[in-house]
Amino acid sequence: MLVFGKKFVSGNVLRMCLLALVSLMFAGCYSFTASTLPSHIKTVQIHEVEDKALDPVLANDLHTAVVDMFKKNAGGIRLVNEEANADFEITLLSYANKPENYNSNSDVETYRVTIRVSVKFYDNVKERIIYENKSLSADGVYDIQKNESEDRHGQARAIEKLQDLIIANALAKW
Repeated sequence: MLVFGKKFVSGNVLRMCLLALVSLMFAGCYSFTASTLPSHIKTVQIHEVEDKALDPVLANDLHTAVVDMFKKNAGGIRLVNEEANADFEITLLSYANKPENYNSNSDVETYRVTIRVSVKFYDNVKERIIYENKSLSADGVYDIQKNESEDRHGQARAIEKLQDLIIANALAKW
């Protein structure tokens, strides 16, 4: 037992409090940082998205999302336009927007946007692939009855999932 003031706290309560404190410290720590990359990588070039789906707006949105991901999660890495320690390449392979759920009148209620990409993160110094996935896909559902739209809601949700997948999968390789 531990004494706080004139109150006694049992070992179980103390353990639970410590566990809660440790959990709070690690909450939200799921991201990559410059320190999780090989130490010799100080600069990264994020190439424009190769667009095989013929959707230049979506390709641009993907590029912006990847740049934002690096700025947010790897602030110690400098983004450059040439001669980088590492290259990050992404190819937009396909894009689909299909009805998902219908109501009793056979009207579409929700649609599912699916984006499939190829990702390659290459270490130019050691001349090896840090992370590669030739077919990574994510989807985003949007509800037209809530006045949600494909490009604003469905695509944004799919892109956010892609960011999370890139981080989660790349962490396992770094």
